[in-house]
Amino acid sequence: MVATEILCSLIGLVSGFIGAMTGIGSALLAVPLLLTVPPLLSLPPVSVHSATGLAMVQGLTTNLVGAIVHKRAGFVSGSLLRWAGSGVAIGSLLGSVASKWLPSRLLLLILGFVLFFCAIQILRPAPTELDDEFIPNKPFRFAAAGFATGILSGATGLGTGSLTIALLVYWLKVPVRIAIGSTLGISLLAAVVGTLGKALTLQVPFLEATGLSVGAALGAIWGAETSHKVPTKTLRQILAALVAFSAIYALWRSLS
Repeated sequence: MVATEILCSLIGLVSGFIGAMTGIGSALLAVPLLLTVPPLLSLPPVSVHSATGLAMVQGLTTNLVGAIVHKRAGFVSGSLLRWAGSGVAIGSLLGSVASKWLPSRLLLLILGFVLFFCAIQILRPAPTELDDEFIPNKPFRFAAAGFATGILSGATGLGTGSLTIALLVYWLKVPVRIAIGSTLGISLLAAVVGTLGKALTLQVPFLEATGLSVGAALGAIWGAETSHKVPTKTLRQILAALVAFSAIYALWRSLS
């Protein structure tokens, strides 16, 4: 239905804007909206499998377009992409395999408390808030942060964005704007693989995915450009709120 495609475009626009502005996985917003909004508007409901497939496509578009815009503004670190990205890839593989034998509720509980702690710490000013003062001279710590993120996200099924950006800002003291831009690039590989897997298993409705991608691309451009203009303190507050939301979601899933 045309109405469903238009709605998907609007959902893509909103979630793409927030995702590119903050670096947080926009699927956390897209999936709930896709599952709840259509029935409220008397439109055909979107199945869980289709919603997660569409969220993968939306995440791919947001990460790609957002990373390009942030890169042009100088807010993507190649060192972070190489080291943290490699850590995330290895950690995600190990975490997803290990999750078969680990209690998922315990992992989600740990993840929830870690995210809550990170949300509080993000509000604390870092030693440097100037984006041009960042010197990537701790490659092994970047890889370790990415590995820890990958383990938890791979084991729990949650996206890498929330924890990655929290660790970059809090533990590695990466300036907020560079952390946001680099996190989108780091998450891009996972989005590519995830989208391919969903598409091959026919979990991505084509027309809805097209509308969602168009909206996500426009939202990502708008969100990334907005991120460059928002004061760092405000970005920290927004990030802390979204990371806290991710923590609540993880804790809720651990109890459900």
